[in-house]
Amino acid sequence: MKNSPYDKYKIRQPMANNSGTGGNLDFLNAVVPTDNSEQKKLISQMKRESTLVELPKHLYIPENATSLDLRKLVTLAPSPDPVLLFRFVAPQGAVTRFISYGVFNDGEDASLTELLPLVDGARVFPYHGDPSDNYKISLGLSPDLSNTSLIPCQLTLLPNQVLEWYVTNNSTVNVDMGVRMVGYFDAAEKQVTPKFGG
Repeated sequence: MKNSPYDKYKIRQPMANNSGTGGNLDFLNAVVPTDNSEQKKLISQMKRESTLVELPKHLYIPENATSLDLRKLVTLAPSPDPVLLFRFVAPQGAVTRFISYGVFNDGEDASLTELLPLVDGARVFPYHGDPSDNYKISLGLSPDLSNTSLIPCQLTLLPNQVLEWYVTNNSTVNVDMGVRMVGYFDAAEKQVTPKFGG
């Protein structure tokens, strides 16, 4: 079987095509390093040309920022009037950003309770909640305020702006209601006064 097509000396082993006329290396625009020093040179060049990547501020807490995690839970007696759950005043010298929040309510009928977020007296998150009931916020995403039940948001407060959460219980029994706000203080960010018109 000297002329067999299966002669072990005539079978080509699979390998990357380094001739530049197609194949793996040509497709990836790669080169074959000739020795270890060539490889080190390429790695060194890639390190010099690297650029700093900044993660989105509305999703992640920046490296030099101070984290913020506010939580408040109350047992609310029946009352038709809104009750202040908590009040937060943004500190001087930093921009305050909230990136998620959670609400908790153990009432049996969501239509009889409400959690209302305000900044400087105006409703925020205007399209969070029940769209068939004027976007009233009454239900959380789970039976607790853990990280898995947080709702993503983008809320920026300048110094001295006031965040308030009000709760209302129109049912006939006591209801446990709570809120959690997660974010950070960013002292490195420039505080820019927004301009309108042009």
